[in-house]
Amino acid sequence: MQGRHAAFVAAIEGCWAAFIASRRRMAPSSGTTASVALCTALLAACAAVPPRTPPDPAATAQAFAARRLDNLSPNLPPPASGWDRAQWLNAALLLNPQLAEERARATAVAAGERTAAQIRNPTLNLFGEYITAAAGGAAWLYGLSMDFLLQRPGDRSRAKRSAALETQAAQSDVAESIWQVRTALRQSLLDVVYARDEAALLQQLVAAREKLQESARANLDAGEIAGSEALRTQLELSAARQRLNQVLMQDSEAQGRLAAAVGVPAAALDGVPLRWPQWDRIAALYPDLSGSIRQEALIDRPDLVRALREYDLAETTLQSEVARRWPEFHITPGYAWDNGGVRENQLNETLHDNELGMSLELPIFNRNEGPIGEAVARRELAGKHLESIQAGLFMQMEQAERNWPRARLAWEDATAAAVLAQQRRQAEQRALSAGASDRPTLLLAQAEAIETQLLGLQAAYAAQQAFAALEDAYRRPLEGPECAMPLSWRTEKTS
Repeated sequence: MQGRHAAFVAAIEGCWAAFIASRRRMAPSSGTTASVALCTALLAACAAVPPRTPPDPAATAQAFAARRLDNLSPNLPPPASGWDRAQWLNAALLLNPQLAEERARATAVAAGERTAAQIRNPTLNLFGEYITAAAGGAAWLYGLSMDFLLQRPGDRSRAKRSAALETQAAQSDVAESIWQVRTALRQSLLDVVYARDEAALLQQLVAAREKLQESARANLDAGEIAGSEALRTQLELSAARQRLNQVLMQDSEAQGRLAAAVGVPAAALDGVPLRWPQWDRIAALYPDLSGSIRQEALIDRPDLVRALREYDLAETTLQSEVARRWPEFHITPGYAWDNGGVRENQLNETLHDNELGMSLELPIFNRNEGPIGEAVARRELAGKHLESIQAGLFMQMEQAERNWPRARLAWEDATAAAVLAQQRRQAEQRALSAGASDRPTLLLAQAEAIETQLLGLQAAYAAQQAFAALEDAYRRPLEGPECAMPLSWRTEKTS
């Protein structure tokens, strides 16, 4: 370190000596001209500011309201033809405003790498001093000095490393945001198709309940049933109608969430078919739960990557604080002159004064122990945070792995019950055709079959959610068209 300081001082002295030699060859008035030119150049540099472009809320709101799904990308077919989940995801990657904000934040953080790589500019000090000599002479002394910072060894490299780590942490935030967009998109699509299939079954249930009510009224008028039984059929019909209205509201809300996940107004989804064929075929879902996928998730999940980068940042900060035990040197060369002097000068010559100073912080009262202790504590905190994140990942994976088989088994049981109910309805249909049964019994069997179908649909929805929890734990799609997409959509980098 001392050798580096000596070489730097020697270089500064050489440059300053050359400057002084050139100044002595200049006319006295050249100093003023040079000073004016230097000030003009500094002012011009400060004036070079990018133009301000303030956002117009009215214009941005109008632009958002005009967003549509047509012609987003040459890789996307017309939305009227129906998109699969991968195509919806591609549209969301292009339009989602929260994702765009996260990308802009990562770009802003990455801009700090250029700042960290910069070499510190010297500080220029212009001064004037009025001096009175004992012999009675007086004059103004004009001068300038420059302050050069001699950084500690490794300071700049540590600053560049910290900026690079912050960029990597911001990129992991972008990757996490992309996954959250995909999760919201998948859930909203699932809600839409589930609500529509459930609404179709509930419409059949309402129709069956209406027929049962008509039959009950006829039997009540004939005195074949009590009034309480007719009231029960009326209440069951009202409950079915209420369930249908609630599902229709849920369908509308799910479409709104889908539009928000994509990044368009709800009107942009008008006339666009929302398709997820055979979403309730849970038997086709066979996720790969191998140990390699779990191990990869415990290493490269975005939230874990951020925790790792935070620990590395804490370590780099500690190294910087330890390095501050050694002082920074400031080399300050200076030059001053006067015209007339403060002593007798028959030739009226310009007097010159060359200076070279050095300043540093003296470690008398402390050796930076306080900031070092704080950095050690922050590094310990970052380590514990990393362990906490990883423990949470283990718990999330284990919970998802336990819930998935249970949800699948529940769907199988509900499917089997729906098959039995359908067989009973068919048997009642045959009995009615043979004259061995009556119409109310058949209608009741039809209503029960629809109810079991609704239970099977609900079980399929719960199984899809359990499967989504598996994907969320591993932070990767385990089935569907997204698996064919390039891996870059999950590991997007900021340029």
